[in-house]
Amino acid sequence: MLVNFSSIRTFIFDINGTVMQWNRLNPYMEKLISTLKKRNKKVYYVTDNCVLTRAQMAEKLTKLGLKTQEKDIISSGYAAANYFESKGIEKVYVAGERGLVSELGEKGIRVSEDADHVIISIDRNFNYMKLKKIGDLAEKGAKLYTTGMNRNWYIDDEVYPAEMPIIDSVKKFTDKDIMLLGMPSSEMKARLLEDIFLFPEDTLLIGDSISTNIKFGNSCGFRTGLVLTGESSEDDLAGLSAEEKPTVVIRDLRNIIKNL
Repeated sequence: MLVNFSSIRTFIFDINGTVMQWNRLNPYMEKLISTLKKRNKKVYYVTDNCVLTRAQMAEKLTKLGLKTQEKDIISSGYAAANYFESKGIEKVYVAGERGLVSELGEKGIRVSEDADHVIISIDRNFNYMKLKKIGDLAEKGAKLYTTGMNRNWYIDDEVYPAEMPIIDSVKKFTDKDIMLLGMPSSEMKARLLEDIFLFPEDTLLIGDSISTNIKFGNSCGFRTGLVLTGESSEDDLAGLSAEEKPTVVIRDLRNIIKNL
């Protein structure tokens, strides 16, 4: 075992695919979180999913059995809103849902059809005309951003498209670069490290995606744990450098509970 779980002070969990499959928790997750809190471990969550606000996500987790507050969650929508505010950006065109729009609104950022900045996220109403609109704005010089580079959104036993299918279509249509504001970007890292007091060497980030969660945790200097309930499998580790791999592969959450 490459991680002494009992020595970890702060546990950070990716949400979608790691903690839950949207409407249900993954096996043994409720028991793990409960045990961590009883052992006085700090528990936080990170997510690129902006369908809900942080407050709404906290409410959802609480209803599923994980008592959570808004301040316990760092989302890419929240990171994006803070980034735009820091740059003095007051209006953006949004290809996304109400959760993202609300996060932006809390920072005074308006949604506009005539903006110099475009933010792309999960959008269940994305269509041909939205793609055309993004293309028109990009042609006029608008800068493009995204809240995530995830391919899949896990809901119960089904897999839905996340940001990447939309991003791929935008890239092909506009031939423009898209700046990432979610995991594993430096903007998301800055938001997490500014909002949460922790010691990186005593922190473990647990996620299901090597390319987003694990890369993000490694860049923050955390220990990282890959669960096999979502995006990545053990086969995906082949050919990766030591810096790209997780510190540990977690095949069963009960192993953490037993070794706390």
